[in-house]
Amino acid sequence: MNETRRFGPKKADHPSVRESCPACKQPFAKGDYTALMPLGPSDNKEEQDKCRDGLAYNAVAVEVHYACATGIRNE
Repeated sequence: MNETRRFGPKKADHPSVRESCPACKQPFAKGDYTALMPLGPSDNKEEQDKCRDGLAYNAVAVEVHYACATGIRNE
């Protein structure tokens, strides 16, 4: 079972419409579904400590197409 949260569909006036997906370099468009991909705790020492200790932490994330994150096309 895929546990990646799916956001969308995007509305035409969403701020990221026409911005490029960092995974595939294609623009986000109206109707797209996206996901947030965590990158890590950034340079925040407290969040880094939590991460190293296996605790929940706030991560920096980037928006990508849902299909780029999961291989599952829009349904």
